[in-house]
Formats: sequence, C-alpha cells, structure tokens
Amino acid sequence: MDRYEPPEPRSPLPELTQLLTPGTLGFYTHVECTELYASRPDHDGIINIFTLLIAEEQSDLEPAAACFLTPKPIRIKSLNGWSFGLRRYTVAIGTLIPALTALEAGEGWKLSGDELEIGELLPMPAQFVPPDNGAPVPWNKLLKNNFWTGSHLFEWTDHKKEPLTPLFADPRRLQELSAEIEKYIPLQLATMSDRLGNLAVQLPITVLMAKFEKLQDGDFQVEHAWHPKASPRPLMAVCELEHDDIITGFASARLKERITPLPMRAGRGLHRGFIWDEQSSTLLVASGAGSFISTISFNMRSPDPEPRTFSVKKPDGSWDSRRVGMTAFSNHSIVGDPQPDDNGGWTAKRMYAEQANRLAAERRFVQYRPTRGDKNAGRRKALDDLRALIIAYGEKGAWLWDPYLSANEILETLFYCPYQGVDLRGLTTSKAGPSDKIRQTLDECQSNWRGLKLELRVQKGAAGWDFHDRFLIFPSGPDGAMAWSLGTSVNSVGTAHHILQKVDNAQLVVDAFTDLWELLGGQDHLIWRRPS
Repeated sequence: MDRYEPPEPRSPLPELTQLLTPGTLGFYTHVECTELYASRPDHDGIINIFTLLIAEEQSDLEPAAACFLTPKPIRIKSLNGWSFGLRRYTVAIGTLIPALTALEAGEGWKLSGDELEIGELLPMPAQFVPPDNGAPVPWNKLLKNNFWTGSHLFEWTDHKKEPLTPLFADPRRLQELSAEIEKYIPLQLATMSDRLGNLAVQLPITVLMAKFEKLQDGDFQVEHAWHPKASPRPLMAVCELEHDDIITGFASARLKERITPLPMRAGRGLHRGFIWDEQSSTLLVASGAGSFISTISFNMRSPDPEPRTFSVKKPDGSWDSRRVGMTAFSNHSIVGDPQPDDNGGWTAKRMYAEQANRLAAERRFVQYRPTRGDKNAGRRKALDDLRALIIAYGEKGAWLWDPYLSANEILETLFYCPYQGVDLRGLTTSKAGPSDKIRQTLDECQSNWRGLKLELRVQKGAAGWDFHDRFLIFPSGPDGAMAWSLGTSVNSVGTAHHILQKVDNAQLVVDAFTDLWELLGGQDHLIWRRPS
C-alpha cells in the first residue's frame, strides 16, 4: 500500500491578490492591523500572540499611525515577569501583499515598521466564516464585526508555538489574559487558544448585502443590494434545509431582481443560504445554520405569598432560620405547531436520546477541589449546585439516595425545592445516626411545612439491601428520568475532592431506588413523613 504523503502547503497569496481586486469582494483602501504581543523576562524582543489584519474601505486616505490600546502594558498574576501589549495601526491596502510575501520568504513581520517576532508560519487553506445565525461560529470571537454576509479568511499558522508554551501549560493564565484584553477590545482569545501565535487576514464582504427570509407558506426568498460603486453581475443563490442529517428542502435561482423567490416545500430543519459569483467563481454570501420561530412555549407560575420557613441546627446547638419562596401552581401553554417534527415527535425523541448518549460519553461533570483551609467555600458551592439542580429539574419530584443522609442534609437540600406538593423522598441507612434523633431534628426545625410532601426511610436489618452509592434523582425530569451521582455523601459535599456527574440511563437508577423503597414500606423503616 502506498504511503500517504500530505501535500506541501500552498501559498494563498495568488487567491488573496485576486480577491483584493476592487469590486470583487469590496472596495478596500486600507488594512487595519491589531497585534497582541508579549514581552518575556528572558527575551529582549516582543513575540506575536495573535495578529489580525482586516481589509477596510475608508474615506480618509491617510493611514493611521500605530497606537497602543491599553494605558499601560497588561500584566497577569499567574505569569510573573511577562507583560502584554495591544497595538493597532492602518496601512494602505497595497502594502499587504508585499508584507505577506516577505513573511513567507522568512524575512519576518515588519508591517508597522518595527519587527514583531513571529514563529515559523505555514499557510492554511482559505476559509469562509459566516456570521452567527443561531449557533455561534467560533471564529467570530476573534474577527471584527462579522455580522452581515460573512468574511473570507486567510491564515498562517505556527505549528510549534514554542514561545507560548507557558500559556498552554496552565489554562488559567490564558483565561486571565483574555479577561484583561476584553476590557479594551472584543477579542475572546481563551475560547480560541488553538490560534495563539497565528496571523490572520480578514476580507469582509462589502460589495453587496443579502438576506434570506422564510415566508409564511414555507417558501424562502433572498433580497440583495449592490455596493454603490459595484457593477451588478450574474449571481446564483442556493438555499437548503437540513434536519436529522438529511436534506429536507432545497432551492436555487439566479438573482435578477432585488427580491428573488426560492420555492421550497415547508420542510423542517435548519436553513443555510449561499450566493455564488459566477463571474469570479467566488462565494459572496454564506449564512450560518439558522431557524425561524414556529412555536412559543409559555410556562407561567404563580408565586405563593407565604414562603416555607424552617431552621437548620448549627454545630453549637443554635438554630439558623431559612425561608424558601414557593410556587403555588404552574400553567404550560404552547402557541404554534406543538409537534417538533413531521413524524409526530418521534424523531425528536430519538435525536434527543442520541444527543444524551453523546453527552454521557463525554462525561460532563463538576469537580470539587476545595482549597486547603477553606472547606466552607467548597461546601457552599456544592450545596448551591445541588439546590440549583433541584430547582431546575425537581418540579415533579426529587429523591436523595445516600447511606449517611441525616436531618441537616435534608434541610440543606430537599427543603429548598420550591414546588408545592411534589414527591420528595430520602433513603438512608443506620450509618446516618439514630432515627429518633433525625426525627427530632426535623420536627424541631421551626418550619411552617408550606407545600412540603417529604418522606424519609431507612434501610436496616434484613430488609432490602445495603447500599454505598449516592444519587440525586429526578424521576420525571423535563425529558424523562434524570440522575446525578454525587461522588460523596451530602454531609461532606465540597469538603474533599469528589465529582458530581450526570448519570447515563437514569431510569435504571430510578427503578433500583423504587425497588428498594417498596421493600422498606414497613412502619419500622419510616423515620419521618410530612404530611404525617
């Protein structure tokens, strides 16, 4: 078998030169250059962090000299001795290609007149970046004002990024640097760390503006208008609908009038629109995947004027009073088409299950690593996370399964469920302490029991089975059963390293809890119930 040899990187300068021709993509007169650079304590020069060049049309023909965008160099606590600078300048459009030619020849980057040390850059294939349209496009976190028809992008990449190793060694450094930069310009560097050390040229499409619209009957139309200096030329518009990885609609048409219809059946899915310049064989417009609103869901809840009150006993024996606002009832209404697909909703359910499986495979989790000497902060954070889950998913019930579940743990978690009369349950073991003491603490918590329906059972003796794992369970979440593995008992969440992780196949956890719950239905396994 022949060994695959990747092609040699090809210079994009011929294509870039063609696209800079006046009237092809726009009528560019200048290039605005923004350079983010760093100065290291062990190095004399300044090194490139990221450089962005934007082709622009400006009425003022005089280029702007370099200026600094920050009042003083940026310094970050996590990278001692380093300083960072932001400078911006404009040059005539005719200087761009010679500067890039010198860069590719290994002569460095000197567009501003001062040398900026830059790695061994290799050209990447040309790209087109559409504007955000629903889902965000990652590159738009770095590009300038890519709101309308999109931008052609040319990029030179530093594969080694050796001078920037300290920024990759500790992600907190890049986060801190990115936060400082965003105080001055909208450059979200931490979200695009793979572009560190690179140089990019952005060519915004300004030769025309265009907009794809969906009509009431399901057809589409595209409206376009040329730049005042442009000569209209033949264009082709294409629009497609995609749902569940299949094409559910497609239309194309030549653009002869300002508004051009695109007949298409009223299919489901996300739409994408493109406009192709037949004369120059160039993409002029590409929209990100987007959709239109066909259904609005309202969920109105009536607040209960009287909160639930209770108290939690402190280690010194005193009581700390708490108040939780309650919801009396909710009313769910749907305006528009209630079906999420043309298959009676079954496709949406299958797609949701597939997505849930993918998320489970990625092991989404919350990790708690309390700092030494400050366990209280970690515990507060962990308890807040559990309460947030209960508020988000506990509208039809919440269950805690924990062998050390005691009165205070219930007061700190399930008592915070704001929904009246929902099924709250706790399963514990004799390891949690004497049942009489748990019962006494709950009875004496100075609560008004507003909207509370809660039962706590204990596994002991030969009934049921002993258990070790800890779960927070929602038997009827928004999309079926949901469960989180706590990684530790509620009495120690946030105080030592553990992981809160969403469980795959939560219905199996619900079934196991229910089986044990029913085996412990005798009066001798009941610790506490409200209403009694």
